[in-house]
Amino acid sequence: MKKFFLNTTFLLLVIVFFNGCLTVERKEYNVTLTGANSGKAVIKYINIVSTKDEERDVSMKDFAELITDYVEGKKLEDEFPNVKNMKKRLFEENGVLCGEVTFDFDSLSSVKIFKYDKDSPYMLVKDGFSNETIDEFNGETLDEKLPVIFWNKNTKNFKWSTTVSSDVSNAVSLLSHYQNWEKTNKKK
Repeated sequence: MKKFFLNTTFLLLVIVFFNGCLTVERKEYNVTLTGANSGKAVIKYINIVSTKDEERDVSMKDFAELITDYVEGKKLEDEFPNVKNMKKRLFEENGVLCGEVTFDFDSLSSVKIFKYDKDSPYMLVKDGFSNETIDEFNGETLDEKLPVIFWNKNTKNFKWSTTVSSDVSNAVSLLSHYQNWEKTNKKK
């Protein structure tokens, strides 16, 4: 108990005195319709990292935030308020820390896809993602000046990926923190 108290106190001090920033290199979105407006979504976060605070490594603080706010907390539920059956997980893939969120939705707007009526194509506004640049998708664009991706009205599976941080060379990987956390939590 004493060790837990000391570790928790140290972690809180790190959080208070250092400001870092969690970020991710890429995201992959996979949306599958199961009804007219409902379906399942999977969002994969690839290479979750911590950016340095004035050249200080604050990755321990950022990893604590990742676990308490996102994995165990409700921050993702707040970002996607109208979804249900949300599941979250962290995992290692290709030498980097990744995360995955899956959920069900009853409205296309929950996944930023729109359709005017039953005869219209599905649409996704490329500028609708703050701090993300859509770079790959299984739909099509009509004109580079029009920031919309279109899918045929009969499409049931929508995929797109984004770049969030194009340069993570100065960021600190959270993989070692995850590996230590996983070892500790598997014992419980």
